[in-house]
Amino acid sequence: MKTPLSGGYLGAFYDILEFLSQVRETDEERVWSRVLEKLSVALDAEAATYFLYMPRERKLIARYSLGVSADKLAGFPIPMGEGVCGWVAKHHEDIIIEDAYKDARFLSKADEITGFTTRNILALPLMDRLDLTGVVELLNKRGGCFTAEDMRFADSVCRLCVVTLRSLRFEAMVGKVSSYHSSVLQNLGGGFLAVDLQGRTVLINPAAKKLLSLSPDLPLNLPAAQVLQHVPEMADILMKTVSTRHTVKRQELRWRHDGAEHILGYSTLLLQDPDGNTSGAGITFQDITQFKA
Repeated sequence: MKTPLSGGYLGAFYDILEFLSQVRETDEERVWSRVLEKLSVALDAEAATYFLYMPRERKLIARYSLGVSADKLAGFPIPMGEGVCGWVAKHHEDIIIEDAYKDARFLSKADEITGFTTRNILALPLMDRLDLTGVVELLNKRGGCFTAEDMRFADSVCRLCVVTLRSLRFEAMVGKVSSYHSSVLQNLGGGFLAVDLQGRTVLINPAAKKLLSLSPDLPLNLPAAQVLQHVPEMADILMKTVSTRHTVKRQELRWRHDGAEHILGYSTLLLQDPDGNTSGAGITFQDITQFKA
């Protein structure tokens, strides 16, 4: 049974948590550079490197190094399976090496290029679910060798970073898609109105406000029955769609406003969240009165 992280790591862990909670952009190099700094201090390592995995080339590229020349390492891509980081990338396994020059997997050429002398190594793969995204190496623990507890701490931090970056990428993607869809809906010639599962309005495009004689400044998050007081049938249609999960196409709705009868041609649809669960209902409509005269 694993025990909680010891007090020696907690300060660094809380510091990293605070940093990740403030990250708003998917600048992976910035994130990993800051995390490597924190890990190096917490594990008392002389150097650390973040390798980015390039799946098409099946190679690892040094993108940030602390205590080692990143520029020199960047010009030395490491193929999958070669060196310590290549072995970690290939096997998706953490590793601790107590004496680098006695391990056949170690590439002494890296030391020759950078002028750094590697004594011991802690390396771990960066996995986004089943996909390899990179490798982190920490080098030369001062006063001894890396321990299993060091590995556990580093692994916990790196997993947290990977999850944070994945979440930020997802939010950015959803934001772009939502902006695009919102732009399309806002510029539709026909009306569109959507409600959530509680029947509160989540979107009313300008055409819908004009067709239904609603105020241009009408706020969202109001009950559909309140927004559609003079078109109660439409509120009923939306709530029926939410409750039954049944949609219709090319239906007609007659309603009176300012003493005149209007005919709307409409279709309904279900809204879904990113996980595919129903999150509400929408209705698209046009005024077809002139075609029914």
